[in-house]
Amino acid sequence: MDNKAALRQLLRGKRSRLEPAAVGLRPRTGRGRRAPGLSQAQVAQLLYVSERTYAQLERGEMPAPAPGFLDRVCEVLRLEEGDRTALYVYALGYEPPRPQDPLAGQDIHGAWHEAVTSVSRPCYVNDVAWNVLACNEAFTATFPRAPGARPALPERNLMRYMLLRHTAREHHLLDWERQWARPLAAQLRKAVAQYPGNGDLRELDQEVEADPVAGPIYRSDPVTYVQPSGATRPVRFPWPGPAGPPAGAERCCAEHLPSRAGLVTMCAAVPLGSPGARFFILVFEPAPAAGGTGR
Repeated sequence: MDNKAALRQLLRGKRSRLEPAAVGLRPRTGRGRRAPGLSQAQVAQLLYVSERTYAQLERGEMPAPAPGFLDRVCEVLRLEEGDRTALYVYALGYEPPRPQDPLAGQDIHGAWHEAVTSVSRPCYVNDVAWNVLACNEAFTATFPRAPGARPALPERNLMRYMLLRHTAREHHLLDWERQWARPLAAQLRKAVAQYPGNGDLRELDQEVEADPVAGPIYRSDPVTYVQPSGATRPVRFPWPGPAGPPAGAERCCAEHLPSRAGLVTMCAAVPLGSPGARFFILVFEPAPAAGGTGR
């Protein structure tokens, strides 16, 4: 089935399931057999366009329909997120730039909480504003902490921690300005533009812009958006082992456990049903110990 046929099947099927009364229209009258659901003329009426214009879309003959028009079609025909994605792909050849639901990506299915705890490597799920929705203890153990302290998130919002907190800048994230702050600032700028109605992102935008250290980078750095999946960056991982720190571990300061410098690679995926949210598994490669052969 080509895209035109798939588009025609999708739109015909959706309008056939909507009765005129459900969208505030009078039932069709007159002689002859009537197909169930809305007619093309009724859909066009609800879209405030001509019947010819809507029929052109349904036949797959409208060249490059505007995304705003496709979103109005989604509202009129009550398309769910998966159907909306299909509409974009069939009509334009690519997925929507943002979810239809402004709250999408801010929650996950409850099974994810159990899933992340079953993973041995550090992993977590964050929403579109970098709030942690679920994580395992191996992830909380990656943050600097005092000897004897239990692993814990320093705060729920990871972007706020990574860009604004002294511990992240000076003790945890190595080469902070070049390797972390610049790509993170680019990711935040893109998210703010992509989700203008998200209050958490608006708050982050204001806090980062006002910060004397991160603000100048956020406002002026030319780096464009960097995809986090597969990104490898330098970091320190604490060493909580009871047998004592391994060769190469050292203290970043007197307040924190010994840690090992190395590289962390962030492997990302998108939880189905939560567009905008991200599932991350962290793979840490320690730097070779001083005088050692490394791996």
